[in-house]
Amino acid sequence: MTSPAKKFPMRILFLVNDTMSPPGVLLEEARARGADCDVRLIHYGFGDPSLPLDEVPEGHEAHDALVIMGGPMGVYEADKYPFIDKTKALICSFHEADKSVMGVCLGSQLVASAFGGNVYKMKDFDEFGFLPQTWLDAATEDALLHDAEPELPIVQWHHDTFDLPDGAVQLSTRPICRNQSFRIGNKTYAFQFHLELTRETLEEWMAQRATYTGVELAEIEAAIGPIEAVLDPQQAFARRVMARWMGLQAPPTAASEIHATGQGAIDHHVDAGGEGGGGA
Repeated sequence: MTSPAKKFPMRILFLVNDTMSPPGVLLEEARARGADCDVRLIHYGFGDPSLPLDEVPEGHEAHDALVIMGGPMGVYEADKYPFIDKTKALICSFHEADKSVMGVCLGSQLVASAFGGNVYKMKDFDEFGFLPQTWLDAATEDALLHDAEPELPIVQWHHDTFDLPDGAVQLSTRPICRNQSFRIGNKTYAFQFHLELTRETLEEWMAQRATYTGVELAEIEAAIGPIEAVLDPQQAFARRVMARWMGLQAPPTAASEIHATGQGAIDHHVDAGGEGGGGA
């Protein structure tokens, strides 16, 4: 009788491009579902420039899935930030290997750029706060978003946007920034909004926003309103999306076995799940 194959936990690579934009709820849900999470700090962003930084891997082989988080830099600043082109190449590597990819805020812009979409600054404004998503017809049949609440408010903070790359399926929109989320193939997703936010992150972002704009913190808090009323539905949505996204990659690939048996193991010396801040 053949012995059943040994199961290994799904191994997810999180690329953090700003200590002020941690993986938050996405990381929490992945760990709750037993994933082996490799969280790497690629750039300090708005954080401490003395922090040690990690390198972007050259290929997908050591991981089953990839999540790219937000940051204050622009995709068009690759000369200033060498990790940008490396991350775009890694996105393509995972996609071509039929492994799941999720880009959040800057991460979504990197996904767009990796597949040929143009990324640029919005004119004279940015998006900030809990802003409603209008889900398009494609979302109603999407594996992750088919039951998303209509006009669900989700946190935004960004000043850049992107054109959809060829072959992208647009999933949601907004009046002043129309490209909010899209999918390429069945496993590569891009979300301009910050579905990952924890309460701690949100509170730090509001304080940072007050400093950034000169607007009184009390005025920003009043505009947000009761936090639980908007954050709780967003977090439930984020956990559901993360769980379904992980399910796209089941069962885990050989990358999990390689890591579990000690070949190509990587220290988890960055845990960016509990800090707060702003995104790009």
